[in-house]
Amino acid sequence: MRVEFKSDNTVSKRGFRAHFFSDKDECAKDNGWCQHECVNTFGSYLCRCRHGYRLHENGHDCKEAGCSHKISSAEGTLASPNWPDKYPSRRECSWNISSTSGHRVKLTFNEFEIEQHQECAYDHLEVYDGPDSLAPILGRFCGSKKPDPVVASGSSLFLRFYSDASVQRKGFQAEHSTECGGRLKAEVQTKELYSHAQFGDNNYPSQARCDWVIVAEDGYGVELIFRTFEVEEEADCGYDYMEAFDGYDSTAPRLGRFCGSGPLEEIYSAGDSLMIRFHTDDTINKKGFQARYTSTKFQDALHMRK
Repeated sequence: MRVEFKSDNTVSKRGFRAHFFSDKDECAKDNGWCQHECVNTFGSYLCRCRHGYRLHENGHDCKEAGCSHKISSAEGTLASPNWPDKYPSRRECSWNISSTSGHRVKLTFNEFEIEQHQECAYDHLEVYDGPDSLAPILGRFCGSKKPDPVVASGSSLFLRFYSDASVQRKGFQAEHSTECGGRLKAEVQTKELYSHAQFGDNNYPSQARCDWVIVAEDGYGVELIFRTFEVEEEADCGYDYMEAFDGYDSTAPRLGRFCGSGPLEEIYSAGDSLMIRFHTDDTINKKGFQARYTSTKFQDALHMRK
């Protein structure tokens, strides 16, 4: 670093005073004596461990950690144990990913390399459409071809990774995120619906199009009550808006298109289903909406129409 000071032949001021010092990179020699990763910090350093391991009490070595993970964030990354190096033998790991109610979990693989077998009978990764391995299986994966993105039908996804005693490969690294919309089941117990997965933390995203179909059991209708509603206002609700349809899709009678701020009246279906559509453009973003839905015997109540 070079510091240069220059003054002319007129006005003089007090000038400046500064302290300078150099920082040593402790990681440059022997990886800072860290077993896995060394991270240089200002005036010091710290050791980090790869996926599936945690830092030993001595601050340098790594030891195996538990391999059962619960993830509740709207987005993030996950990886096989010891990533990006080869996964260990005889491991069984699981990831229970849950998201905001009314939003589906999406899994996108960035890298994938697991021991190949025609039926994935040896090392493999299984993905289930629900909170555990009792849910319907969406796929069992192995080999070196990246699987296509996997989208759950609801707000939870369960992953189980298994390795046997022989061949080890690099493993996998993936991103989990959320997608809005989907099919929801209305029951007597009240459930929540949010305009976007990060409701309360961030405004809704631009260019969103979300369709939710809420279905009640036979003989019941759907009741929708809004607790919070704040969507960009426009005279004809032509920019950002929420629409409600009295049926399974947008061909059913429209019960209204809504925007602006303030509480809405309750919405009831005449039959056993209600479709909610949320649309946003690419400019102004607002807080969004939070609603509760339940099944009801009072579906003959007055509908909201616009």
